Amino acid sequence: MPSNIPPDAKVKMANDLRAAVRELRDRGLMVAAKWASELLASLPKEYRSTPNLVFSPPPQMSSLPPLSPPGHARPSIGEFLPSPGPGAFSGGGVKGPGTRGRTMHGIEIEEELDILDEDEFQLARGYFDLKEYDRVVWVLRDARGNRARFLRYYSMYLSADRKAQESLSHFLDTKEERTALYPAISALLSELKDETDPYLTYLRGLCYMRLDRKPPAMKSLMESVRAKPYNWSAWSQMAQLVSSADMFISLKEELPSTPMLTFFAICCMLDLHTATDLVMSMIKELLEVFPASVHLKAQRALVYYHMRDFETAEREFDNVQNLDPYRMEEVDIYSNMLYVMNKQAKLGKIAHEYAEIDRNRAEVCCLIGNYYSSRSDHTKAITYFKRSLMLNREYLPAWTLMGHEFVELKNSHAAIEAYRKAIDVNAKDYRAWYGLGQAYELLDMPMYAIEYYNQATSLRPYDCRMWTALATLYESLHRLPDAILAHTRALLGADKVQTMAILLKLAGLSEGMGEWEKSVGYHKKIIALGEKEGMGGPAEMAGSYVGVAEWEMRSVVELLEKERDNANGEELERLKLEVKDADLAIAAQYMERVAQTNAPQRDRAENLLRALRNYEMRNVVG
Repeated sequence: MPSNIPPDAKVKMANDLRAAVRELRDRGLMVAAKWASELLASLPKEYRSTPNLVFSPPPQMSSLPPLSPPGHARPSIGEFLPSPGPGAFSGGGVKGPGTRGRTMHGIEIEEELDILDEDEFQLARGYFDLKEYDRVVWVLRDARGNRARFLRYYSMYLSADRKAQESLSHFLDTKEERTALYPAISALLSELKDETDPYLTYLRGLCYMRLDRKPPAMKSLMESVRAKPYNWSAWSQMAQLVSSADMFISLKEELPSTPMLTFFAICCMLDLHTATDLVMSMIKELLEVFPASVHLKAQRALVYYHMRDFETAEREFDNVQNLDPYRMEEVDIYSNMLYVMNKQAKLGKIAHEYAEIDRNRAEVCCLIGNYYSSRSDHTKAITYFKRSLMLNREYLPAWTLMGHEFVELKNSHAAIEAYRKAIDVNAKDYRAWYGLGQAYELLDMPMYAIEYYNQATSLRPYDCRMWTALATLYESLHRLPDAILAHTRALLGADKVQTMAILLKLAGLSEGMGEWEKSVGYHKKIIALGEKEGMGGPAEMAGSYVGVAEWEMRSVVELLEKERDNANGEELERLKLEVKDADLAIAAQYMERVAQTNAPQRDRAENLLRALRNYEMRNVVG
């Protein structure tokens, strides 16, 4: 487990992370490089500060010796690092002295062939940083080293992707239309099919994903992370391909047990909406190794958010913002939560703050869109969600939120297009499936709505909102048994307030089906929960009080009617026996409570009380 990592393994981890940062940055994988840098910085300083490092100034041009032959490389910084213990986190990127340690103009070189490409590589990196991808491809056309070849192939990939995005004829394109625009990706894939370099296998996995070929994509990405475990971009792409908890469990057995696997597990479980105390314990263990990790603290906030503990999640998000006020990664989810909590003032405050930092980030545009949505300015909200998508067409939250805004405007067709695009990006997004159900319900197409609500419930089996929506739709179709089943399932994920509402609905549905005893059972549960938790007085629970009282007094009422109609003695005796089994004391207690309120059921309660008093007086006289 991560908490049992010995100190020498943590030192090696720091060294491996340094090497990974350099390799990732050289290859233009800036998101992964940033992630690895943040992880490195979150390690305690005693593991990052190695006193036996020997530093020397970079050599001058005139004093550069000739390149040493293989096997006699000049020692590099890495050779003076303390030797890690046996078996401690191998495969992180730091190689032995025979394969690493060459320098050229003060720059450490990964392998022999990189030296031959160094000048062209540095020129190409300049072009790459300016997003001149075709120039990179041209400059590195004769590259031989894996580092330069990766940059060339990656530039081909980015160029093809950019041209494909620019060629799309309309905003709400489909996955099929995008895939048809990737002939260059197919050509690149044919060049990469036999590559074994870990970064090139990662790029091969990206190409397969672009072509929607998931099994070979997963295979390539797994090959990559086994050799280069600190490439977070590869892990996050793998997480997108994990469609179920069972799939994750089978994958886990094939991957090395390192902290990176735990990071991956947390990512998958959040994506699969299975955030539980187990995920929280994983985060706690990782924080023991990386105590300053803002990423992990943000993940902890996300777990509380998915568990719908919004108050705790808000505190965690506030803590993350205090630790890193310029962090953008989770601000969209933070804004979603503030929207749900109806904290419009705070939402407006952070929207203003982040707009001042960078309004040209997809996350910030999404945040501003949420702010306008909270003010019911749906048209302006859509404008900002569209702007978010112009910056990143695969930014999932914006597609889903834009769909919600179209639903608010009763534009079901546009909402459906937006939700379908969200599902194209990530089929695990329960909100998009739920939104599709709502949109088709607005279009009066209930069978489609049922299908999409069922998909949402499969992704969020303990979210009572999904089940309640499905149950309400069944009610409108007069499929009462199905509605009862859906409401019953909703109880598993309901809080106390939701439980009260669902139980009341179940009582009404059971009564509508003539199942009186079941209906009374639900009313009794409502009363027990309400009185235990202090969730409402007699006025709020009047319906349940009267429902139980009527059930207990049913024999009394019938007996009085039969006596008035001069029924035969045998029938009267049967009713008298039934009255003995009734709890008339609790019925009287409940009716007296309702009679003292202004609830609509007060008249009914008073009538029942009179009937009960009449019966009791007759018994006394008799």
